[in-house]
Amino acid sequence: MSKFRSNRFYMIISIMLLVVCMFLQSLSWILHSMGMEKVETPLRMTSYILFAITLIGLAYIFDREFQKGRRETEQKLTFSRIAFSLAADYESVYYINTENDSYIEYGNVSSEDEGLRILSSGEDFFLDTKKNSRVMIYEEDMARFQKVFNKENLYKAFENSEIINLDYRLLKEGKPYYYSLKVTKGSGEDDKYIVVGVKNVDARVRAEMETQNAVEEGVTYSKIALALASRYEVLYYVDIITGEYAEYSSSYEYSKLEIGSKGKDFFGETQENMKKDIYPEDYPMMAETMRQDNFIEAINKQDMFSITYRLMLNGKPEYVKLSAVRPKDDDRHIVIGVANVNETVQKEEEYRQKLDNAMDMANRDGLTGVKNKLAYNIFEKKMNSKIEGEDKPSFAIVVCDLNNLKRVNDTRGHSSGDDYIRAACRIICHTYKHSPVYRIGGDEFTIVLQGEDYDSRDILLAQLREQIEYNRDDGGVIIASGMHVFDPSVDQSVENVFEKADFEMYKNKKALKASE
Repeated sequence: MSKFRSNRFYMIISIMLLVVCMFLQSLSWILHSMGMEKVETPLRMTSYILFAITLIGLAYIFDREFQKGRRETEQKLTFSRIAFSLAADYESVYYINTENDSYIEYGNVSSEDEGLRILSSGEDFFLDTKKNSRVMIYEEDMARFQKVFNKENLYKAFENSEIINLDYRLLKEGKPYYYSLKVTKGSGEDDKYIVVGVKNVDARVRAEMETQNAVEEGVTYSKIALALASRYEVLYYVDIITGEYAEYSSSYEYSKLEIGSKGKDFFGETQENMKKDIYPEDYPMMAETMRQDNFIEAINKQDMFSITYRLMLNGKPEYVKLSAVRPKDDDRHIVIGVANVNETVQKEEEYRQKLDNAMDMANRDGLTGVKNKLAYNIFEKKMNSKIEGEDKPSFAIVVCDLNNLKRVNDTRGHSSGDDYIRAACRIICHTYKHSPVYRIGGDEFTIVLQGEDYDSRDILLAQLREQIEYNRDDGGVIIASGMHVFDPSVDQSVENVFEKADFEMYKNKKALKASE
């Protein structure tokens, strides 16, 4: 028996015992008035004993519910701390909605913070970024930053599920500092979002620059070159004019890909080998990228670029990163390195999933599992932006309010009140299967109708009210409801629509109470 059914069973038994106690007390008073003290006294003692047993049972139920609530609170705290720890590697994490370009910036301001904190938000991420980049991006990096980090490029990568990495310099107090950003696609319910993580890598980059300077000066050149090359599973040295190439592989798995140690047509052989080596979903992207004209055009524009994709190794797909660079003072050759980044990508995927889950949890009502007041406020802000635009959205709002919740809490306890709320939520969600449901108050729910549910709005409201009429006869949950359809010629905001739906709900509530 589940905890829910067990508690319900105990509550039913307790109520039955209370009824028996009341009956015995009443009977004892009747016997007392008839002068039958000998029978009255045992009955009264029996009622006292049953009352004491009932009190003990109720105390047990309340203690179980208290412990359950405490465990749920501890779980939420733990989840929040996990998200905070994962985000600690980044100064800022931007959560961008690809449907309207709105965004929220999360970050942990200090080590004393208890979790992710909203640092800022806006309606147009790309417009705000463009404005800020003009004053914050180091001048020498401006063109490259705007070329890579723009709406068209990010959305193209979003559609192909690519991961974009970009290093650049930011000006702080007039001095340039190296930063790195990583762009990934959301998953699950948040697959319409782009997640951008930004972190300070100034110390690492400057250390790498010192190493590079040492290489250029000829200090232990060969050892340093070998150390850098060891990061790659395979390296190619390609003549882009003749197509001739040499391959250097340090990994047995990659040497089995049947690419010769030397060859005369790097791009032609690569196209053939990719047909059997590339993960099928990534093949179209890589076939286009590795076309000779596209590849040379990309290297001419950037001097260095990279792309992440999947190779079939030992019968399973693994993420690899291809990096291409033009050697200094050598326009004829390019160096291509392929590194296995499967473990890194998987960790990033786990981090992103946990961050998505943490954000989703922050927008969920703990009792019912539907969206909460915070989520409704975010929706309201986004929808108001659309209402202010030229293309007016089509939507309706349904407001629902629970009747008799206070009576249930007062007579049967808050545990039964919670059950009452959950039962009402199930009815609402069952009726509006294709619409987001928000719990915006203790006994108040709001549903936003668009698409299929919007088209069937009148039928669905009638079905909901028909169910409530049935519940009235059957002793079930009673829900008052009201709906209003957005009228762009009259309504100026979501709040206008909500207020009119709320008014209709109170009319329905009054009618329900009048017929009780």
